[in-house]
Amino acid sequence: MNKLMSVEVQGKKHKWSFEFYGDPKYLDEWREDGLEVNEIIYTVPVSVANAGLASIWMKAQDIFNFRFKG
Repeated sequence: MNKLMSVEVQGKKHKWSFEFYGDPKYLDEWREDGLEVNEIIYTVPVSVANAGLASIWMKAQDIFNFRFKG
């Protein structure tokens, strides 16, 4: 099952992060090849975090298996 992940790349001046859905079975292989790849566990909108409801939001993500794409 594919999971939401992030790969970071270093440009000449800045570091960039891109989200993608990938198979975690390749995670070690990508890292061994020099890529910075991490699984994204939770995504929380700023408004939810500012309201102090991040923990409730993350519990809902665990229960209903959704990710916020802002």
